[in-house]
Amino acid sequence: MFAALREKVLALWAKRPGLLRGRSLFLTLGAAAIVLLVGWGMLNGKSDAEPYRTAEIDRGAITRVVSATGTLEPLISANVGSTVSGPVQEILVDFNSQVRAGQVLARLDPAPFQQRLAQAQASLSQAQAQLAVAQADYNRYQLLAQRGFASAQLLSQQRAARDSARAAVQQAQAQVASARTDLERSVIRSPIDGVVVDRQVNVGQSVAASFQAPTLFIIAQDLSRLQANITVDEADIGDVEEGMPVRFTVDAFPDREFDGRVSQVRQQGVVEQGVVSYTVVVEADNPGRQLLPGMTANAEIVIEQRDNVLRVPNAALRFRPADPQIAQQAEELMQGGRRARSGEAQAQTRGEGGSRGGRGVAQLAEQLELTDEQRAAAQQAFQAAMQSAQRPGPDASQSERRAFMRSLRDAALRDIEPTLSERQRQLLAQMREGAGPRREVRRQAVVWVLRNNRPTPVQVEIGVADNSNTLLYGGLEAGDQVIVGGGPRREEDNASPFGRGGRGGPGGVRIRGA
Repeated sequence: MFAALREKVLALWAKRPGLLRGRSLFLTLGAAAIVLLVGWGMLNGKSDAEPYRTAEIDRGAITRVVSATGTLEPLISANVGSTVSGPVQEILVDFNSQVRAGQVLARLDPAPFQQRLAQAQASLSQAQAQLAVAQADYNRYQLLAQRGFASAQLLSQQRAARDSARAAVQQAQAQVASARTDLERSVIRSPIDGVVVDRQVNVGQSVAASFQAPTLFIIAQDLSRLQANITVDEADIGDVEEGMPVRFTVDAFPDREFDGRVSQVRQQGVVEQGVVSYTVVVEADNPGRQLLPGMTANAEIVIEQRDNVLRVPNAALRFRPADPQIAQQAEELMQGGRRARSGEAQAQTRGEGGSRGGRGVAQLAEQLELTDEQRAAAQQAFQAAMQSAQRPGPDASQSERRAFMRSLRDAALRDIEPTLSERQRQLLAQMREGAGPRREVRRQAVVWVLRNNRPTPVQVEIGVADNSNTLLYGGLEAGDQVIVGGGPRREEDNASPFGRGGRGGPGGVRIRGA
Protein backbone atom coordinates (compact mmCIF):
# COMPACT_ATOMS: atom_id res chain seq x y z
CA MET A 1 0.00 0.00 0.00
CA PHE A 2 2.74 2.43 0.99
CA ALA A 3 4.74 1.49 -2.09
CA ALA A 4 1.82 2.38 -4.40
CA LEU A 5 1.32 5.75 -2.62
CA ARG A 6 5.03 6.51 -2.94
CA GLU A 7 4.94 5.80 -6.70
CA LYS A 8 1.97 8.19 -7.15
CA VAL A 9 3.80 11.01 -5.26
CA LEU A 10 6.95 10.57 -7.33
CA ALA A 11 4.87 10.63 -10.51
CA LEU A 12 3.20 13.92 -9.49
CA TRP A 13 6.59 15.48 -8.50
CA ALA A 14 7.99 14.51 -11.93
CA LYS A 15 5.14 16.45 -13.58
CA ARG A 16 5.79 19.72 -11.49
CA PRO A 17 5.88 23.04 -13.40
CA GLY A 18 9.08 24.87 -14.30
CA LEU A 19 8.91 27.32 -11.36
CA LEU A 20 9.43 24.39 -8.99
CA ARG A 21 12.43 22.97 -10.83
CA GLY A 22 16.14 23.69 -10.07
CA ARG A 23 17.08 27.29 -9.12
CA SER A 24 13.52 28.50 -9.72
CA LEU A 25 12.39 26.47 -6.72
CA PHE A 26 14.55 28.47 -4.31
CA LEU A 27 13.48 31.82 -5.84
CA THR A 28 9.82 30.92 -5.53
CA LEU A 29 10.13 29.86 -1.91
CA GLY A 30 12.09 33.03 -1.01
CA ALA A 31 9.50 35.32 -2.62
CA ALA A 32 6.70 33.60 -0.77
CA ALA A 33 8.53 34.01 2.55
CA ILE A 34 9.07 37.74 1.93
CA VAL A 35 5.37 38.25 1.10
CA LEU A 36 4.35 36.47 4.28
CA LEU A 37 6.75 38.55 6.42
CA VAL A 38 5.61 41.89 4.92
CA GLY A 39 1.96 40.96 5.37
CA TRP A 40 2.54 39.95 8.98
CA GLY A 41 4.40 43.17 9.67
CA MET A 42 1.63 45.33 8.23
CA LEU A 43 -1.03 43.54 10.21
CA ASN A 44 1.05 43.69 13.39
CA GLY A 45 1.73 47.43 12.96
CA LYS A 46 -1.96 48.23 12.96
CA SER A 47 -2.75 46.08 15.96
CA ASP A 48 -3.02 47.37 19.48
CA ALA A 49 -0.57 44.79 20.78
CA GLU A 50 0.99 46.95 23.52
CA PRO A 51 -1.37 47.69 26.42
CA TYR A 52 -1.59 51.02 28.17
CA ARG A 53 0.85 51.48 31.03
CA THR A 54 -0.66 52.85 34.22
CA ALA A 55 0.59 54.19 37.54
CA GLU A 56 -1.13 54.65 40.86
CA ILE A 57 -2.09 57.90 42.55
CA ASP A 58 -0.33 57.72 45.92
CA ARG A 59 0.61 59.79 48.92
CA GLY A 60 4.10 60.99 49.68
CA ALA A 61 6.42 63.97 49.78
CA ILE A 62 6.94 66.54 47.04
CA THR A 63 9.99 68.75 47.19
CA ARG A 64 10.52 71.67 44.82
CA VAL A 65 14.16 72.66 44.57
CA VAL A 66 16.43 75.02 42.67
CA SER A 67 19.59 73.34 41.41
CA ALA A 68 22.87 75.22 41.21
CA THR A 69 26.61 74.68 41.54
CA GLY A 70 29.31 76.51 43.43
CA THR A 71 32.71 76.22 45.08
CA LEU A 72 33.38 75.46 48.72
CA GLU A 73 35.38 78.10 50.56
CA PRO A 74 36.38 78.77 54.19
CA LEU A 75 34.11 81.09 56.12
CA ILE A 76 37.08 83.32 56.99
CA SER A 77 40.42 83.22 55.24
CA ALA A 78 43.44 85.54 55.31
CA ASN A 79 45.91 86.21 52.53
CA VAL A 80 49.25 86.67 54.26
CA GLY A 81 51.64 88.83 52.27
CA SER A 82 54.75 90.97 52.67
CA THR A 83 54.92 94.75 52.54
CA VAL A 84 58.73 94.70 52.20
CA SER A 85 60.92 93.24 49.50
CA GLY A 86 63.77 90.80 49.77
CA PRO A 87 64.79 87.16 49.34
CA VAL A 88 63.11 84.50 51.49
CA GLN A 89 65.61 83.20 54.00
CA GLU A 90 63.50 80.70 55.97
CA ILE A 91 60.04 79.08 55.84
CA LEU A 92 58.76 77.58 59.08
CA VAL A 93 55.34 76.19 58.00
CA ASP A 94 53.98 74.09 55.16
CA PHE A 95 50.62 73.08 53.72
CA ASN A 96 48.03 71.99 56.34
CA SER A 97 50.11 73.38 59.21
CA GLN A 98 48.12 74.49 62.24
CA VAL A 99 49.17 78.02 63.20
CA ARG A 100 48.34 80.51 65.95
CA ALA A 101 47.95 84.25 65.69
CA GLY A 102 51.40 85.88 65.82
CA GLN A 103 53.28 82.69 64.94
CA VAL A 104 56.27 83.14 62.62
CA LEU A 105 55.60 81.72 59.17
CA ALA A 106 58.70 82.85 57.25
CA ARG A 107 61.62 85.23 57.40
CA LEU A 108 63.12 87.44 54.72
CA ASP A 109 66.85 88.23 54.62
CA PRO A 110 67.18 90.80 57.46
CA ALA A 111 70.62 92.17 56.43
CA PRO A 112 69.37 95.10 54.26
CA PHE A 113 66.87 96.13 56.94
CA GLN A 114 69.50 95.91 59.71
CA GLN A 115 71.82 98.11 57.67
CA ARG A 116 69.10 100.71 57.09
CA LEU A 117 68.30 100.65 60.79
CA ALA A 118 71.97 101.19 61.70
CA GLN A 119 72.20 104.05 59.20
CA ALA A 120 69.07 105.66 60.62
CA GLN A 121 70.41 105.33 64.16
CA ALA A 122 73.68 106.99 63.09
CA SER A 123 71.74 109.84 61.53
CA LEU A 124 69.77 110.18 64.75
CA SER A 125 72.97 110.38 66.82
CA GLN A 126 74.33 113.07 64.49
CA ALA A 127 71.11 115.06 64.71
CA GLN A 128 71.10 114.80 68.50
CA ALA A 129 74.72 116.10 68.62
CA GLN A 130 73.81 119.07 66.41
CA LEU A 131 70.83 119.76 68.64
CA ALA A 132 73.07 119.82 71.68
CA VAL A 133 75.39 122.38 70.03
CA ALA A 134 72.45 124.50 68.89
CA GLN A 135 70.91 124.38 72.37
CA ALA A 136 74.23 125.47 73.96
CA ASP A 137 74.61 128.38 71.52
CA TYR A 138 71.06 129.48 72.17
CA ASN A 139 71.58 129.40 75.95
CA ARG A 140 74.78 131.48 75.63
CA TYR A 141 73.17 134.13 73.41
CA GLN A 142 70.17 134.27 75.72
CA LEU A 143 72.51 135.08 78.66
CA LEU A 144 74.34 137.72 76.61
CA ALA A 145 71.05 139.28 75.58
CA GLN A 146 70.00 139.55 79.23
CA ARG A 147 73.23 141.49 79.95
CA GLY A 148 72.84 143.68 76.87
CA PHE A 149 75.72 142.22 74.88
CA ALA A 150 73.60 140.49 72.14
CA SER A 151 70.91 141.92 69.97
CA ALA A 152 67.42 140.45 69.68
CA GLN A 153 68.11 139.52 66.05
CA LEU A 154 71.02 137.29 67.00
CA LEU A 155 68.91 135.69 69.71
CA SER A 156 66.17 134.95 67.17
CA GLN A 157 68.64 133.36 64.79
CA GLN A 158 69.97 131.09 67.53
CA ARG A 159 66.44 130.12 68.53
CA ALA A 160 65.68 129.19 64.89
CA ALA A 161 68.89 127.14 64.65
CA ARG A 162 67.96 125.28 67.82
CA ASP A 163 64.44 124.56 66.57
CA SER A 164 65.80 123.30 63.23
CA ALA A 165 68.18 120.98 65.05
CA ARG A 166 65.29 119.73 67.18
CA ALA A 167 63.20 119.02 64.07
CA ALA A 168 66.15 117.16 62.52
CA VAL A 169 66.27 114.95 65.59
CA GLN A 170 62.55 114.16 65.28
CA GLN A 171 63.02 113.35 61.61
CA ALA A 172 65.90 111.03 62.39
CA GLN A 173 63.83 109.35 65.09
CA ALA A 174 61.07 108.70 62.54
CA GLN A 175 63.60 107.20 60.15
CA VAL A 176 64.80 104.89 62.88
CA ALA A 177 61.24 103.82 63.66
CA SER A 178 60.57 103.19 59.97
CA ALA A 179 63.73 101.12 59.60
CA ARG A 180 62.84 99.15 62.73
CA THR A 181 59.33 98.53 61.38
CA ASP A 182 60.73 97.23 58.08
CA LEU A 183 63.04 94.95 60.00
CA GLU A 184 60.10 93.60 61.99
CA ARG A 185 58.07 93.14 58.82
CA SER A 186 60.79 90.97 57.36
CA VAL A 187 59.44 88.37 59.77
CA ILE A 188 56.11 87.08 58.33
CA ARG A 189 53.60 86.24 61.07
CA SER A 190 50.12 84.70 61.03
CA PRO A 191 47.31 87.22 61.64
CA ILE A 192 44.76 84.60 62.77
CA ASP A 193 44.46 81.11 64.20
CA GLY A 194 43.88 78.53 61.49
CA VAL A 195 45.30 76.16 58.92
CA VAL A 196 47.72 76.94 56.10
CA VAL A 197 45.75 75.93 53.01
CA ASP A 198 48.15 77.42 50.45
CA ARG A 199 51.84 78.31 50.32
CA GLN A 200 53.06 80.33 47.35
CA VAL A 201 56.69 80.95 48.23
CA ASN A 202 59.90 78.93 48.57
CA VAL A 203 63.25 79.51 50.24
CA GLY A 204 65.48 81.77 48.12
CA GLN A 205 62.60 83.26 46.17
CA SER A 206 62.67 87.03 45.91
CA VAL A 207 59.63 88.92 47.14
CA ALA A 208 58.92 92.19 45.34
CA ALA A 209 56.45 94.48 47.12
CA SER A 210 56.88 97.61 45.05
CA PHE A 211 53.20 98.24 44.14
CA GLN A 212 51.18 95.68 46.11
CA ALA A 213 51.85 93.11 48.76
CA PRO A 214 52.39 89.68 47.19
CA THR A 215 50.49 86.76 48.74
CA LEU A 216 52.79 84.27 50.45
CA PHE A 217 50.32 82.12 52.43
CA ILE A 218 46.56 81.62 52.63
CA ILE A 219 45.25 80.70 56.07
CA ALA A 220 41.72 79.41 56.71
CA GLN A 221 40.50 80.25 60.17
CA ASP A 222 38.11 77.32 60.78
CA LEU A 223 37.46 74.38 58.47
CA SER A 224 34.77 72.87 60.70
CA ARG A 225 32.32 75.10 58.80
CA LEU A 226 32.53 76.01 55.13
CA GLN A 227 30.56 78.16 52.76
CA ALA A 228 29.65 77.62 49.13
CA ASN A 229 29.13 80.52 46.76
CA ILE A 230 26.62 79.02 44.34
CA THR A 231 25.32 80.66 41.19
CA VAL A 232 21.54 80.82 40.72
CA ASP A 233 19.84 81.79 37.47
CA GLU A 234 17.74 84.94 37.45
CA ALA A 235 14.63 82.89 36.65
CA ASP A 236 14.94 81.11 40.02
CA ILE A 237 16.44 83.77 42.30
CA GLY A 238 12.99 85.16 43.15
CA ASP A 239 12.17 81.95 45.03
CA VAL A 240 15.37 81.89 47.11
CA GLU A 241 15.34 83.41 50.59
CA GLU A 242 17.75 83.46 53.51
CA GLY A 243 17.34 80.56 55.91
CA MET A 244 16.18 78.04 53.29
CA PRO A 245 17.60 74.53 53.70
CA VAL A 246 20.14 73.34 51.16
CA ARG A 247 21.38 69.85 50.37
CA PHE A 248 24.46 69.27 48.25
CA THR A 249 26.94 66.66 47.13
CA VAL A 250 30.56 66.78 46.04
CA ASP A 251 32.33 64.61 43.50
CA ALA A 252 34.64 63.22 46.17
CA PHE A 253 31.64 61.71 48.03
CA PRO A 254 28.96 61.17 45.37
CA ASP A 255 26.88 58.86 47.59
CA ARG A 256 26.83 61.20 50.58
CA GLU A 257 24.55 64.21 50.99
CA PHE A 258 25.50 67.23 53.08
CA ASP A 259 23.12 69.78 54.60
CA GLY A 260 23.44 73.53 54.75
CA ARG A 261 21.40 76.70 54.89
CA VAL A 262 21.21 79.88 52.82
CA SER A 263 23.00 82.64 54.74
CA GLN A 264 23.01 85.41 52.13
CA VAL A 265 21.41 86.28 48.81
CA ARG A 266 23.57 88.88 47.12
CA GLN A 267 21.66 91.52 45.19
CA GLN A 268 24.35 92.31 42.64
CA GLY A 269 23.82 90.31 39.47
CA VAL A 270 26.63 88.86 37.39
CA VAL A 271 26.36 88.96 33.60
CA GLU A 272 28.31 86.28 31.75
CA GLN A 273 27.79 85.72 28.01
CA GLY A 274 24.45 87.51 28.19
CA VAL A 275 23.16 85.34 31.06
CA VAL A 276 22.33 87.05 34.37
CA SER A 277 22.91 85.09 37.56
CA TYR A 278 23.11 85.85 41.27
CA THR A 279 25.39 84.58 44.02
CA VAL A 280 23.82 82.74 46.95
CA VAL A 281 26.03 82.01 49.96
CA VAL A 282 25.37 78.70 51.69
CA GLU A 283 26.91 77.78 55.05
CA ALA A 284 27.33 74.14 56.05
CA ASP A 285 28.97 72.08 58.75
CA ASN A 286 32.03 70.03 57.82
CA PRO A 287 31.83 66.87 59.92
CA GLY A 288 35.18 65.17 60.17
CA ARG A 289 36.67 67.93 57.99
CA GLN A 290 36.07 65.75 54.96
CA LEU A 291 35.00 68.68 52.80
CA LEU A 292 37.93 70.68 51.47
CA PRO A 293 38.08 74.23 50.10
CA GLY A 294 37.85 74.30 46.32
CA MET A 295 35.50 71.34 45.94
CA THR A 296 32.55 71.78 43.59
CA ALA A 297 29.21 71.62 45.38
CA ASN A 298 26.19 70.38 43.41
CA ALA A 299 23.50 72.04 45.50
CA GLU A 300 19.72 71.91 45.66
CA ILE A 301 17.97 74.74 47.48
CA VAL A 302 14.71 73.44 48.95
CA ILE A 303 12.12 76.02 47.96
CA GLU A 304 9.03 74.16 49.10
CA GLN A 305 8.31 70.77 50.61
CA ARG A 306 4.97 69.03 51.13
CA ASP A 307 4.68 65.83 53.10
CA ASN A 308 1.95 63.18 52.89
CA VAL A 309 0.11 64.73 49.93
CA LEU A 310 -1.63 63.21 46.93
CA ARG A 311 0.76 62.84 44.01
CA VAL A 312 0.21 62.22 40.33
CA PRO A 313 3.17 61.11 38.17
CA ASN A 314 4.44 63.76 35.78
CA ALA A 315 4.31 61.19 32.98
CA ALA A 316 0.52 61.04 33.39
CA LEU A 317 0.27 64.80 32.83
CA ARG A 318 2.39 64.55 29.68
CA PHE A 319 0.53 61.61 28.18
CA ARG A 320 -1.86 62.17 25.28
CA PRO A 321 -3.62 59.46 23.25
CA ALA A 322 -2.57 59.00 19.65
CA ASP A 323 -6.16 58.98 18.37
CA PRO A 324 -7.07 62.63 17.53
CA GLN A 325 -10.74 62.04 18.27
CA ILE A 326 -10.01 60.74 21.74
CA ALA A 327 -7.46 63.52 22.36
CA GLN A 328 -10.10 66.10 21.39
CA GLN A 329 -12.13 65.04 24.45
CA ALA A 330 -9.45 66.50 26.71
CA GLU A 331 -9.58 69.86 24.91
CA GLU A 332 -13.36 69.96 25.20
CA LEU A 333 -13.13 69.10 28.90
CA MET A 334 -10.64 71.93 29.54
CA GLN A 335 -12.74 74.43 27.59
CA GLY A 336 -15.81 73.49 29.62
CA GLY A 337 -13.87 74.03 32.83
CA ARG A 338 -12.63 77.43 31.67
CA ARG A 339 -16.19 78.52 30.85
CA ALA A 340 -17.36 77.40 34.28
CA ARG A 341 -14.58 79.32 36.05
CA SER A 342 -15.27 82.39 33.95
CA GLY A 343 -18.92 82.27 35.03
CA GLU A 344 -17.89 82.04 38.68
CA ALA A 345 -15.58 85.01 38.29
CA GLN A 346 -18.34 87.10 36.73
CA ALA A 347 -20.71 86.08 39.52
CA GLN A 348 -18.16 87.17 42.09
CA THR A 349 -17.67 90.49 40.27
CA ARG A 350 -21.45 91.10 40.39
CA GLY A 351 -21.41 90.57 44.13
CA GLU A 352 -22.81 87.04 44.09
CA GLY A 353 -19.87 85.46 45.85
CA GLY A 354 -21.93 84.33 48.88
CA SER A 355 -22.23 85.52 52.43
CA ARG A 356 -18.50 85.17 53.09
CA GLY A 357 -17.62 87.90 50.60
CA GLY A 358 -16.12 85.77 47.82
CA ARG A 359 -12.54 85.01 47.11
CA GLY A 360 -11.28 88.57 47.74
CA VAL A 361 -12.41 88.67 51.38
CA ALA A 362 -11.18 85.12 51.95
CA GLN A 363 -7.72 86.06 50.70
CA LEU A 364 -7.59 89.16 52.91
CA ALA A 365 -8.73 87.17 55.92
CA GLU A 366 -6.03 84.56 55.32
CA GLN A 367 -3.21 87.01 54.66
CA LEU A 368 -4.03 89.41 57.52
CA GLU A 369 -5.38 86.86 60.02
CA LEU A 370 -8.66 88.79 60.37
CA THR A 371 -11.12 88.12 63.18
CA ASP A 372 -14.78 87.39 62.48
CA GLU A 373 -15.74 91.03 63.18
CA GLN A 374 -13.01 92.35 60.89
CA ARG A 375 -14.02 89.87 58.21
CA ALA A 376 -17.64 91.01 58.40
CA ALA A 377 -16.52 94.65 58.11
CA ALA A 378 -14.40 93.78 55.07
CA GLN A 379 -17.40 92.05 53.51
CA GLN A 380 -19.58 95.12 54.02
CA ALA A 381 -16.85 97.33 52.52
CA PHE A 382 -16.65 95.03 49.49
CA GLN A 383 -20.38 95.17 48.95
CA ALA A 384 -20.48 98.96 49.33
CA ALA A 385 -17.62 99.36 46.86
CA MET A 386 -19.36 97.04 44.38
CA GLN A 387 -22.52 99.12 44.51
CA SER A 388 -20.74 102.45 44.06
CA ALA A 389 -18.06 101.43 41.54
CA GLN A 390 -18.56 100.92 37.83
CA ARG A 391 -18.30 97.23 37.11
CA PRO A 392 -16.36 95.94 34.09
CA GLY A 393 -18.50 94.99 31.13
CA PRO A 394 -18.81 91.49 29.69
CA ASP A 395 -16.15 92.31 27.11
CA ALA A 396 -13.64 93.60 29.66
CA SER A 397 -10.14 92.17 29.58
CA GLN A 398 -8.60 90.15 32.36
CA SER A 399 -6.37 93.06 33.41
CA GLU A 400 -9.41 95.35 33.72
CA ARG A 401 -11.16 92.80 35.92
CA ARG A 402 -8.09 92.49 38.11
CA ALA A 403 -7.86 96.27 38.45
CA PHE A 404 -11.51 96.35 39.52
CA MET A 405 -10.91 93.68 42.16
CA ARG A 406 -7.85 95.56 43.44
CA SER A 407 -9.96 98.70 43.87
CA LEU A 408 -12.47 96.68 45.92
CA ARG A 409 -9.68 95.28 48.06
CA ASP A 410 -8.21 98.74 48.68
CA ALA A 411 -11.61 100.04 49.72
CA ALA A 412 -12.01 97.18 52.20
CA LEU A 413 -8.51 97.80 53.58
CA ARG A 414 -9.24 101.49 54.17
CA ASP A 415 -12.26 100.57 56.27
CA ILE A 416 -10.65 97.88 58.42
CA GLU A 417 -7.14 99.34 58.75
CA PRO A 418 -7.97 101.37 61.92
CA THR A 419 -9.07 98.15 63.65
CA LEU A 420 -5.93 96.15 62.82
CA SER A 421 -3.59 95.00 65.55
CA GLU A 422 0.16 95.57 65.49
CA ARG A 423 0.73 92.08 64.10
CA GLN A 424 -1.88 92.62 61.40
CA ARG A 425 -0.35 95.98 60.46
CA GLN A 426 3.00 94.27 59.94
CA LEU A 427 1.34 91.68 57.70
CA LEU A 428 -0.38 94.48 55.79
CA ALA A 429 2.94 96.28 55.26
CA GLN A 430 4.50 93.06 53.98
CA MET A 431 1.56 92.48 51.65
CA ARG A 432 1.81 96.00 50.21
CA GLU A 433 5.57 95.65 49.74
CA GLY A 434 5.15 92.27 48.11
CA ALA A 435 7.18 90.57 50.84
CA GLY A 436 4.36 88.56 52.35
CA PRO A 437 3.87 84.82 51.94
CA ARG A 438 3.54 83.66 48.38
CA ARG A 439 0.08 82.71 47.21
CA GLU A 440 -0.27 79.11 46.24
CA VAL A 441 -0.68 78.61 42.49
CA ARG A 442 -3.15 75.97 41.35
CA ARG A 443 -3.70 74.86 37.77
CA GLN A 444 -6.15 72.75 35.88
CA ALA A 445 -4.90 69.78 33.88
CA VAL A 446 -6.16 66.59 32.26
CA VAL A 447 -5.03 63.05 32.98
CA TRP A 448 -6.28 59.85 31.37
CA VAL A 449 -7.77 56.79 33.05
CA LEU A 450 -8.86 53.46 31.56
CA ARG A 451 -12.59 52.85 31.46
CA ASN A 452 -13.87 49.90 29.46
CA ASN A 453 -10.30 49.51 28.18
CA ARG A 454 -10.44 52.97 26.56
CA PRO A 455 -8.62 56.14 27.70
CA THR A 456 -11.01 58.63 29.28
CA PRO A 457 -9.99 62.21 30.25
CA VAL A 458 -10.39 63.43 33.82
CA GLN A 459 -9.87 67.05 34.81
CA VAL A 460 -7.73 67.52 37.92
CA GLU A 461 -6.35 70.41 39.94
CA ILE A 462 -2.58 70.37 40.44
CA GLY A 463 0.04 72.45 42.23
CA VAL A 464 3.74 72.30 42.97
CA ALA A 465 5.86 69.67 41.21
CA ASP A 466 9.23 68.02 41.53
CA ASN A 467 11.19 65.83 39.11
CA SER A 468 8.82 62.87 39.34
CA ASN A 469 5.44 63.88 40.75
CA THR A 470 2.99 66.76 40.96
CA LEU A 471 0.80 67.72 43.90
CA LEU A 472 -2.82 66.70 43.27
CA TYR A 473 -5.59 68.75 44.92
CA GLY A 474 -8.65 67.13 43.44
CA GLY A 475 -10.20 65.09 40.66
CA LEU A 476 -8.82 61.68 41.67
CA GLU A 477 -8.25 59.73 44.85
CA ALA A 478 -5.37 57.68 46.22
CA GLY A 479 -5.22 54.29 44.56
CA ASP A 480 -6.69 55.42 41.23
CA GLN A 481 -4.77 54.29 38.15
CA VAL A 482 -3.74 56.86 35.52
CA ILE A 483 -2.23 56.21 32.10
CA VAL A 484 1.45 57.09 31.79
CA GLY A 485 2.22 55.53 28.38
CA GLY A 486 1.64 52.69 25.97
CA GLY A 487 -1.35 52.28 23.67
CA PRO A 488 -1.53 52.21 19.86
CA ARG A 489 0.91 54.07 17.68
CA ARG A 490 0.10 57.16 15.74
CA GLU A 491 -1.02 56.68 12.13
CA GLU A 492 1.99 58.50 10.71
CA ASP A 493 4.29 56.12 12.63
CA ASN A 494 2.47 53.05 11.31
CA ALA A 495 2.61 54.35 7.73
CA SER A 496 6.41 54.18 7.71
CA PRO A 497 7.92 50.67 7.73
CA PHE A 498 11.21 52.15 9.00
CA GLY A 499 9.95 54.51 11.73
CA ARG A 500 9.85 53.21 15.26
CA GLY A 501 6.87 55.31 16.20
CA GLY A 502 5.89 56.40 19.71
CA ARG A 503 3.11 55.53 22.04
CA GLY A 504 0.66 58.35 22.50
CA GLY A 505 1.38 61.95 21.64
CA PRO A 506 3.50 64.75 23.04
CA GLY A 507 0.64 66.73 24.51
CA GLY A 508 -0.16 67.52 28.13
CA VAL A 509 0.86 70.29 30.50
CA ARG A 510 4.40 71.49 30.98
CA ILE A 511 5.80 70.40 34.33
CA ARG A 512 8.51 72.48 35.90
CA GLY A 513 10.12 70.52 38.67
CA ALA A 514 13.45 70.78 40.37
